Amino acid sequence: MLKAFGFRKTPHFLASAFLSCIGVLLLVAGINFARGEVDNLVQQQASGLAHTWSMQVAGNAPQLPELLATPRGNSHPLGSLGTTAPSSPILGFRIYDLNGDLRVSVDQEGTPTAAPNPGYSTQVTLPIISGGKNIGTIASDVDTSAIHTLLMNAALKIGAIFSIAICILLSMSLMARISLRQEALRNTNRVMQHNAMTGMPNQRAFLEMLSLSHSQEIAQHTTTNLFLLNLDRFAHINERMGKTVGDMLLRLVAERLRLACGNAVVSTHISADTFGIIADEKTGKRMHKTLQQVFSQPFNFGQNVVRLSASIGAATSTAGHHSSEQLHRNAELALRAAKTNGGHQLITYDSDTVVKFQEIDRVATVVEDACQNNDFELHYQPVVDSTTRKLNSFEALIRLTTSDGETIGPDKFIPIAERIGRIEEIGLWTLREACRTVAGLPRHISMAVNLSVQQFNSGNLVSEVGKILKETRVDPGRIELEVTEGIMIGDADPVFDQLTELQGLGVKIALDDFGTGYSSLNYLWRFNFDKLKIDQAFIRASDHNSKARALLAKIVEVGRMLDMKITAEGIETEDHAVRAAELGCDYSQGYLFGKAIPQTSLASVVISEFAEYIRLQTGGQAKAGTDQAVTV
Repeated sequence: MLKAFGFRKTPHFLASAFLSCIGVLLLVAGINFARGEVDNLVQQQASGLAHTWSMQVAGNAPQLPELLATPRGNSHPLGSLGTTAPSSPILGFRIYDLNGDLRVSVDQEGTPTAAPNPGYSTQVTLPIISGGKNIGTIASDVDTSAIHTLLMNAALKIGAIFSIAICILLSMSLMARISLRQEALRNTNRVMQHNAMTGMPNQRAFLEMLSLSHSQEIAQHTTTNLFLLNLDRFAHINERMGKTVGDMLLRLVAERLRLACGNAVVSTHISADTFGIIADEKTGKRMHKTLQQVFSQPFNFGQNVVRLSASIGAATSTAGHHSSEQLHRNAELALRAAKTNGGHQLITYDSDTVVKFQEIDRVATVVEDACQNNDFELHYQPVVDSTTRKLNSFEALIRLTTSDGETIGPDKFIPIAERIGRIEEIGLWTLREACRTVAGLPRHISMAVNLSVQQFNSGNLVSEVGKILKETRVDPGRIELEVTEGIMIGDADPVFDQLTELQGLGVKIALDDFGTGYSSLNYLWRFNFDKLKIDQAFIRASDHNSKARALLAKIVEVGRMLDMKITAEGIETEDHAVRAAELGCDYSQGYLFGKAIPQTSLASVVISEFAEYIRLQTGGQAKAGTDQAVTV
């Protein structure tokens, strides 16, 4: 109820009300106490005046003892006693004998109550002593108005001073409480609006500052520049090096941003690995270069040296053409574009850029969902002996179909999976499923699985492959891992070392798509590949180009010289198959022998092939020809 009337801090309100009530009670008590003291003083003063007057009356009336001793009825007026009428402040008096009978009654001239204010008069009764004996009593009426007025004025002044003192104390106490509460609120707001780790304004403060910048932009016709910065692969750093190191890196990044951006720019820590920068028109122009320079040098702390990169999305709003919410969304879209494009770059929002990367972002979302929901599927394309055309192996090819039935090809989603850092997870899943499949096939059939170059970057590839081989209990000699010429980019030695370790596990290594990449012969002798797979472009070109045919023959010759098995890819016609066999290719792969098929269709192919295999093992003769192509 109190909150409905604006009293959001109910305990403070009640405390103030309680103190106010205490102050009022103290004031009332003080006034009552002052009134009581005044009445006591007035009574004492009146008693003194009455005593003096009584002594005067008794002293001026020597016949008074005789008068009081005379029986009732013989009393005489006071005038005959030699007294005068009472004067102010004595209003009158009455004398009684020991029996309580009135013997003398004298008042001032006028009304019996001649006091200016009858409410301020009092009666004082005193004994009359003569010869050491009490001979009667005298009751004097005393006017106390003057005394009462004097004392009350003094009391009111004291009360006013006392009240003012209480008000001052209460005001000072209230002001102190308000000041303390405001300071507490400021501290609370600072805690609520700042990231505890980095000390930078948090997401709540960021949104408020962005809204304020937008308001100033409209009022002053200026430009607001927003930059959203996300650290690349920061989750992997946390996993590999621990959260303590991750927290230290965040603090170092925050400090670099503060120093680089200066006081003219608002730097905020929005979430775990995301920062926001709000800049005006002047400083916004140089922020592109400034933010990228923040990560140009490694971060050093203790024994650790870590290189970080960041994806940055930038957006600009001019003269209020966009709301602060729209500006934020634009920067987020640009940031997502930078992330899905591989990271370590700054992308500024514009409609063309966003349209270009929205499709990438959509596919990236599909890939993320597929990783979480295990929506990938493997299809298997047969590889046959070029001479006998008998099934030799399968190549596992990954497929992705969305919930609405859309099929996304690996040529589209694999590069995106590499950009968003999911390719290692997808590659290991593919290898595991392929190993499980081939473990259930006849032992003379092997399985080829593609590896991405990025899978070599983690340094865990060899151990993970070993775990999968042990888990699936498949013969390593039946597993063939295919890599492309992209492994030659940069320093190839660490990759070659891992390939050597993989061969040590018993698996075979094939160089896939030879002739379409860097095609440098100097790396063919640097690693002992088990197989060379010639790209289908050479097979197709050899149909009408003699030079391509001659080059194809030389590639096969080089492979033979280096003791590698040769597979011709892209065999789609009978001419292709005959040519591959004539050139000396060991194996052939292509639509002529079958497209990639789902696992559910493997049974019919394998059963038919296995029956032929058993026939040959028991003394049958193989027939070369098109009738022995694998039928799918």
